[in-house]
Amino acid sequence: MLKSICDDLYQRLLAELSISIQGVDEEFTRLSKHLPVIKKYHQMVRLNILERGFKDEKEEIYFFKNIKPKFLSVKIFTVERYNIEQSKPVGTWPKQLEFYENEIEDINRFYRRYAFIYQYYRAGLSELDESYFIRGKEVASIFAYEVDEIFLEFSTWGDYIFSRFRACEMLQEFILEQIKCGSLAAEHKLADAFQSKPLNWTGESINLVELGYGLFDSGQLNNGKAGVNEIFKWLEEHFNISIGIPARRFVEIKRRKRLSRTRFLDNLRESVNRKIEEDEEYNPEKQQSRRNRQDN
Repeated sequence: MLKSICDDLYQRLLAELSISIQGVDEEFTRLSKHLPVIKKYHQMVRLNILERGFKDEKEEIYFFKNIKPKFLSVKIFTVERYNIEQSKPVGTWPKQLEFYENEIEDINRFYRRYAFIYQYYRAGLSELDESYFIRGKEVASIFAYEVDEIFLEFSTWGDYIFSRFRACEMLQEFILEQIKCGSLAAEHKLADAFQSKPLNWTGESINLVELGYGLFDSGQLNNGKAGVNEIFKWLEEHFNISIGIPARRFVEIKRRKRLSRTRFLDNLRESVNRKIEEDEEYNPEKQQSRRNRQDN
């Protein structure tokens, strides 16, 4: 009976939290809308328990070990998420990533600090349940500060730290999701930065015919298996130019008499050689190496 009532309240809590922040992106607004809802359902659970009580110690243990931590962890997670988002540095992704990694380490440090009880929580053990989850029981003072002294009738030595463990797991999932989203965004931004811009062929189209046939006849593409039409279609699409029928344009090249039939390719060769010579003129080491070869 108790479990079904509290499970229903918990589902209503989650649903109302989801509805309360529809269209809300600002973290403070999210927090201000969440906290009153959480408080309302916490009070409903508390009043229900104080009015009806527990039928036995087994039910009391189950409540403080499993039910109360579900509700309290939502509040802890909500506040801690807000603190994380408010503390996140403004700047580059590497700085934010370092911040998130430090938050993960803080959570792991908390686990290590309470390693014994955390292992008890993770393993689902029950040997110490009567000490941790029955009100008024005395245990080691390591958990004393976790008990809300104002509401001793609604607190045990273990329910808060179990709530804290649940909230930390929720925070880990949240932080890891932020890291994943941030990393993907950074990768896309980097890819966009290096994404090539469209290039248009602004020279004469006949020059591209020389280049196309040069690539075809020398077997530079697809291990020499790319066809003429395939090559020229690719050139037209990527350079945004209409070449026409390749065979007919090649006739234009064959008809050249006075000038070189491959004047564009010849110009390319001359341009590359000229660039090499200019670089060597401004490179003392290469000049010295060339003089040494001449001397020998």
